Amino acid sequence: MEENYVRVGIFWAIPNREEGGWEFRVCQKSYPFSAAEALANPVGFIDYPFSHYEAWDDARHDTEPEDCYFYPRGRILYDVKRRRHRIFADECLDLSDLGELIDFYDIGDVELCRDEHYVSFYTHRPRPSARPVLRYRILRGQDRIGENLIEISYGETNLLVELGKALEGGEALSETEQAVLKRKYDAVIVSHYHADHAGLIGQKRDCPIYIGAGARRILQAMEEYRGKTLAENIVTYRSGRPFRVGKIRVVAYLCDHSAFDSYMLLFEAGGKRILYTGDFRFHGRKNGEELMAHLPKEVDTLISEGTNLGGGKPCFSERCLEERAAELIRSTEKPVFVLQSASNLDRLVSFYRAAKRCGRIFYEDVYTALLAQAAGGKIPRPDVFPDVYAFTPRPVRGKRKDLFFEFEHKRGLSGIAKGSFVMLVRPSMLGYLKKLAAKADLAGALLIYSMWSGYREQEDVKQFLAAAAGEMGLTERTLHTSGHAPQEDLERLKNCIRAGEYVTVHTAAGEGKN
Repeated sequence: MEENYVRVGIFWAIPNREEGGWEFRVCQKSYPFSAAEALANPVGFIDYPFSHYEAWDDARHDTEPEDCYFYPRGRILYDVKRRRHRIFADECLDLSDLGELIDFYDIGDVELCRDEHYVSFYTHRPRPSARPVLRYRILRGQDRIGENLIEISYGETNLLVELGKALEGGEALSETEQAVLKRKYDAVIVSHYHADHAGLIGQKRDCPIYIGAGARRILQAMEEYRGKTLAENIVTYRSGRPFRVGKIRVVAYLCDHSAFDSYMLLFEAGGKRILYTGDFRFHGRKNGEELMAHLPKEVDTLISEGTNLGGGKPCFSERCLEERAAELIRSTEKPVFVLQSASNLDRLVSFYRAAKRCGRIFYEDVYTALLAQAAGGKIPRPDVFPDVYAFTPRPVRGKRKDLFFEFEHKRGLSGIAKGSFVMLVRPSMLGYLKKLAAKADLAGALLIYSMWSGYREQEDVKQFLAAAAGEMGLTERTLHTSGHAPQEDLERLKNCIRAGEYVTVHTAAGEGKN
């Protein structure tokens, strides 16, 4: 209460659709007041001089109903004998609802009263609830490389973003993984097919699982090679084409990563936006400037991968890697072996192009060839490219044999041993290389290591590299560039998109995966 004044008035409570609760339209008047006047006041209270009906046209906004009795309303007067305010209000309002109003009138002592005349549209209805808000919850990923699990929700719509397997979890499921497999979601949205993002999608059948159309073909090829079929609930999205799950609008943006057909994902609802980058980089073969031109320029939350945060090491491009690979291949007349991931199709393109420039035949094992075939387009594969051949590192039977013999260009061990070539290999092919070494002189041949350095600590990789150098006399060289954005490009994205909140996942303190 102002010094020497008492404030009284009338009000309407308007539902706040954004945050829940009420906001108020107020008509008020202040009167001089003293203790002597209180003792002399014959009425016993100070009141506002006008009715709700008389004041409504001046108090309401143009968008509000013309009926002044539509919203809950009330009157604030001052009891001069008790020296306290009294609020007469619609019964759907209590003191907890009137806090803002009490502060406005600077009321120290108040009594809430009811008046049977204050009946509104809201009197016998549920209290107004808050308008849904687009929210996120990171279940896993802020303290480790990969393995992101993120919930996005709006009202009753609940999405899970990514459904990957822990990289070092073995076959057993963690408590978090078990929980998300049991929990009911309206859909799962996956950014790409790497196992730490998509490794558990075959175990969740109770909702649609969205992934890029090209990535779905890759997953289907992987399952076909294993003699299995892809789950029917895996459906696809395409770059730049919005789709809805419940009340949430989703837009996918094709980006560059060491997995074919990878996407950033935008979630929109209730006027809010959350952009999740998935795994990305700008130094691959896709145009980073074109991507950033299509991304929204303002979001409420940017959830960005941070694999190389704090690494301080720039990444050279795939095209630069191709140049260096060509130089290495030209440096020897011996066969060249490349140890790389079968699903890193950008890297496959780099080494194929380097081999072609050096006049070498390019060999892909049947599994890698099937993934390349599923990707299609300009990915080198033995069913289309005349200088690409399939081989099988072990005897194949049944469906795998049929798949191998479908390739137009293929060769067996004896045919391969006679030529000069570039061959993609994996640790599981150690026995095959030993057989090849028995037919061809591999001493001094080149083995190019083109994977994250951390994989060197895995037992199968250790054994492969030791045997290649020791038993077969191969010369090892490392030639690799990261599938993830370096810190400078993370900053570049952050500067391109104005975000109210910036959150980092796919990272660990002091750690960077290249």
